[in-house]
Amino acid sequence: MSSVFRTSYAPDLIPVTEDKLKEILAQRKWQTVDIRISHEDLINNIRFLNDAVVLRESREGVPLMTTTGIYGPIKRGDKVILTPNEGTGVKIIMTDLPEITLIEQLEALAENHKYIKEGNAVLVHSNWVSSENGGKLPNLDPSSNVFGATGSLYVNENAVIFPVLDITHPDYEETLAFYGAKLLKPEEPFYLGFEDTLFGMEYNTSLPDYIRNYALSPIGGGGMFVEHHPFPHIFLPKPTTNGKVFCEAKVTLGRKVEATDKSNPQIRFTTFRIPSDGSALAIKPSTIHNDSFTNGKLAVFVANTPADTVAFRQTAPFTNIVVKDHDAKVEIP
Repeated sequence: MSSVFRTSYAPDLIPVTEDKLKEILAQRKWQTVDIRISHEDLINNIRFLNDAVVLRESREGVPLMTTTGIYGPIKRGDKVILTPNEGTGVKIIMTDLPEITLIEQLEALAENHKYIKEGNAVLVHSNWVSSENGGKLPNLDPSSNVFGATGSLYVNENAVIFPVLDITHPDYEETLAFYGAKLLKPEEPFYLGFEDTLFGMEYNTSLPDYIRNYALSPIGGGGMFVEHHPFPHIFLPKPTTNGKVFCEAKVTLGRKVEATDKSNPQIRFTTFRIPSDGSALAIKPSTIHNDSFTNGKLAVFVANTPADTVAFRQTAPFTNIVVKDHDAKVEIP
């Protein structure tokens, strides 16, 4: 999620004082946060977590997206299950198991599924220009940027329509595999296999006008964006309880296509619905993704690393040109 604005990626080697922690937690953005993690994990990682806790507002100061919880963490060497309705949201089963990791499973899925059925993805001709390579977008709300600045994805299409696959779609799991992703069933155990610690940050995007007035606003989120980073993501919708739906989770995944024409890069995209029954979507490191079109409470497991985020921008030859030399006129088609 484009939600973590990092000023530094250094680990919190020196914990803050209890007084400083109280000062941080007194901020307005923390008032909606259900802190499920231990006090030790909180104080030892507070600088990173403070960046991950955001309050996105309209220009009038009306909250459009809030942080509502912190789950976890998932630490190196732990085999866990996700328990969003109890405890810290993450239950440790065993530690340091010599078995295949979830990351290895996801990478194998992508390697073994190099093709995708027609109609299950949209092919976009585009050029990814990171912020550090000259694509930086100006004047965005600082809290919208993932780990820093937002670059540009220059798209040479008249329109981009993302196909949406539900859990009932016959190609759901196979299409997920193409992107190096899989659906974790409720309380399915897994050994992540990542070197660093991940925390589950729960965000509420069900407040009115978030997508229109912030996510897609030129001075808010900057429009439709995609990102990738070195850590795996886990997307965990708030489970449905007593018939009440907390989250309609939609996650868009992308994969670059090996094109014969290197000057014409292409990316395939598909949007997936994640059921709100305790299931979670896991994606391998460096998978292109976006979750802006989620409506409800979604926990996104993140780590303290850099990331590369770009917003969609249209690019095409300008055809409405007329060259007039005295009495002669040449139209350029």
